[in-house]
Amino acid sequence: MSFKTTCPYCGVGCGIEITRTGSVLKLTGDKESPVNQGMLCIKGQTLLETVGTDDDRLLNPSLGSWEKTIQAIAQIFSTTPKHQIALYISGQMLMEDFYVAKKFANAYGIDNLESNSRLCMYSTVEAHKRAYGADIVPVSFDDIYQAQTIFIIGSNTADCHPIVFNHIKKSKAFVVCVDVYESTTAQKSDLFIQVEPGKDMDIINNLPNQPWFKDKKVLSIYSQGITQSTDATDKVNALINVHIVTGNINKPGCGVLSLTGQCNAMGGREIGIKTSDLTATEFFSSNQIKTLWVMATNPAHSMINYRQFNTLIVSDFTKTLTTKDADIVLPACSWSEKTGHIKNSERRYLQQNAFLPPAGKSKPDWKIICLVAKELGLDGFDYQSADDIWKQMNIDDSWQPNIQVREELVEIKTPHRVEHNSVNNIRLLTQWHSMSRTGKSETLNKMTQRPDKVVSIHHISNTNFFKNKKVELDKYSKQPCFKG
Repeated sequence: MSFKTTCPYCGVGCGIEITRTGSVLKLTGDKESPVNQGMLCIKGQTLLETVGTDDDRLLNPSLGSWEKTIQAIAQIFSTTPKHQIALYISGQMLMEDFYVAKKFANAYGIDNLESNSRLCMYSTVEAHKRAYGADIVPVSFDDIYQAQTIFIIGSNTADCHPIVFNHIKKSKAFVVCVDVYESTTAQKSDLFIQVEPGKDMDIINNLPNQPWFKDKKVLSIYSQGITQSTDATDKVNALINVHIVTGNINKPGCGVLSLTGQCNAMGGREIGIKTSDLTATEFFSSNQIKTLWVMATNPAHSMINYRQFNTLIVSDFTKTLTTKDADIVLPACSWSEKTGHIKNSERRYLQQNAFLPPAGKSKPDWKIICLVAKELGLDGFDYQSADDIWKQMNIDDSWQPNIQVREELVEIKTPHRVEHNSVNNIRLLTQWHSMSRTGKSETLNKMTQRPDKVVSIHHISNTNFFKNKKVELDKYSKQPCFKG
């Protein structure tokens, strides 16, 4: 017996095939997938080591039964002013989960609904709107094989999106990498340009003068090194402007591609997950939000201004720093137990298929939201399956490799800025986010090496680090490092 599904890690969306012989499962890359053509990175290869019911797996609602727990949540929501309630969800959730979460927020009147993935890509969304008139991703992975030059900036693609980098190295393109340190991508590129922190715009504006850029078919690729930097939206628009000026747009092998971080980060953009009151960071830094429901993410580990809430509700498949801080914990299904859709970096709608039954009393995220909605007396949440939700969403899931966009330059008035005390914070090849999934893999843990200067920071320690340490970039590190 075999099952096909999609990897739950980054935005590449690699196809996976699971075969079962008796009680033994085997995982391989799906050779029929147009995304990865059978290739898998080390995290994808070891996914089966992360499924199962280890000591940290959440199997039961924290208040004993689902009925009691859902009633308690409904009571909290009904006695809390709606402007003091927030839902903080994740690009690890499926399209169906996003749809139901937004429907619930709208039906109940909650303005504060946000996804962690918007922190990574909001600058790209706004840049696309300014340049193209809408949030359009005009290129795809197919352009990698048609480009003469691939320009990578603000992305350690080799470690963060390994299968995309495999495609890049299989192509015949001349690969140029710009980064503040000699990353794995830099080491494997044809040309590495080391840039001082805060000087990205100088590099971008000078691209038309470079022989490997002008009069070539160029595909530019970037990620969070650009999108989470100072003046990020302007940097993306400057890059698009350069492509327009040199004619590197609306042609095969030409354009600008943002590599998204999480498997369904693009899905949140599609559904329109966006707060209309506070920003995501303000959920955690202001005192307005009294009740926070976190789903499939670990902000206690990752959000710098994380604070205590009157009531913290968390849905997840495993124990995290955030679940340990929660008042109510809900056991959600893991990747291997969920069915639904994601949308990858190149706009493809891909399907995840459950190949294991829900562990313990865990439930899919959409079903948990529906239970709360119905307890609050809301109509329209009687879905029986993810397929019912997908049909109601009525999404055109056809795909085309290129989309024509308008070619209008965006005026950029950003003043010159010099960034000091910069921290380069990127992923390890062998680990993912706060390691709530990859940390369960013995193979990945054995492979993970952390240089002496690498320091992992979160809300417990970051204040002291930034106050007392001089930040220095170690060219060999894959995480922030501090010296002094």
